[in-house]
Amino acid sequence: MPNTSINSEAAAAEDSFARFRFAGGRFDYHTIPLEVLPDLAAYRKLVVEVAKMLFRRRMGERVRVPKGFEDSFQIGLAHIEGGSSAVAYMPRLCPVASQSSQQPLKFAANQSSLDQSPYPDFDDARDYIDNLIDSVGSTGSVPQEFPVELAGLFNSFGQSLHEDEFIELGFNGAKAVRYDTFIRKKIVLSRETTYENAVDALFVLNGGVVAQGAIHVLDVNGGSFDFQPSTEFEFRKAYNRASENVRLVGTGLYDKNERLRRLLSVNVIYSEGGATQPFESRLEEIRATPAGWYDNENPAPSTAAIEAMRCLLVDVSMQPVPLPHLYPLPSGGIAAEWSIGAWEASAEVNETGSQVNLNAVNTDTADDINMVIDLQSTELMSQFMTFINAMSSDEEMPDAN
Repeated sequence: MPNTSINSEAAAAEDSFARFRFAGGRFDYHTIPLEVLPDLAAYRKLVVEVAKMLFRRRMGERVRVPKGFEDSFQIGLAHIEGGSSAVAYMPRLCPVASQSSQQPLKFAANQSSLDQSPYPDFDDARDYIDNLIDSVGSTGSVPQEFPVELAGLFNSFGQSLHEDEFIELGFNGAKAVRYDTFIRKKIVLSRETTYENAVDALFVLNGGVVAQGAIHVLDVNGGSFDFQPSTEFEFRKAYNRASENVRLVGTGLYDKNERLRRLLSVNVIYSEGGATQPFESRLEEIRATPAGWYDNENPAPSTAAIEAMRCLLVDVSMQPVPLPHLYPLPSGGIAAEWSIGAWEASAEVNETGSQVNLNAVNTDTADDINMVIDLQSTELMSQFMTFINAMSSDEEMPDAN
């Protein structure tokens, strides 16, 4: 009996509009990291824009691209092969007529029985891109006739590649071409003064402008940059933690000399460690914990405790304190736990959300710290930071009860 899985994979490879071999660096593990997938969407966008240009050349500049032109071209990731690298096969997707007007538009893998797109420009666009990349790779320069408006589209295609990685377009075809960070940079800078590339570096938070939602940072050379966090919470956190060293990861604009000119989209990674899951999403998981999770009689985590812990952690996150690990308590309360040096610390919010019990034990000396704080206290954060700072101090803890 034939193996239908193998047959379908072979068909996907044979019918593929594009075949990419990812090699070097991370791809030596024979997989394609998820952060690379946006490059495949960027490739489709590049093909579409080149196809529009070729259509206008073929039909005349005054002829508008017909309605549905772009939507007629869809590609999907059908199959990935391992080996000494990772190979992605991307077949054309063809519209399948819906039997009912109530049903959404569907796509099926390219098959000979399905009508092909009436526009040859997409296949021509693929070949145009391959030939351009091949020319730049062999000559080190971009052809003079290359249109200015297309250069910026290469910003997104290949942006995830590291310097030791490359994509081989047209793998197993008549002529495969290599695309890497050098070629991408060459193409973009042939018509632009800057190009987009990855940012992954250390900076110092330096305040910001509240009205604009902008955060100021300084690089290791003292250069000043701004960026806008994606949420008000992230803005307040960065704004309140001025002078801290952080790592920024995302995208920036660079000049031809690899100097960073502007931050485009970055995330802040704080250096204190701790839990990596945002506390908001962890609290929502705890909210879904049912009654009886510990024994047959214990209650579910109370809404009061969850909301009290949320408010506490919003304020704590503004301080140089790692994110805690969060757990429900059999009483209906919530516990936050930290590892800070030799100390194991916890903050337990009771089921009524009125108090937090703080406890820390030094695993080397067996010293311990205990406090109880009223969550409505105007001195809440001052008392909490007294507790945190005591773990790095030889002073006696004051009695907060």
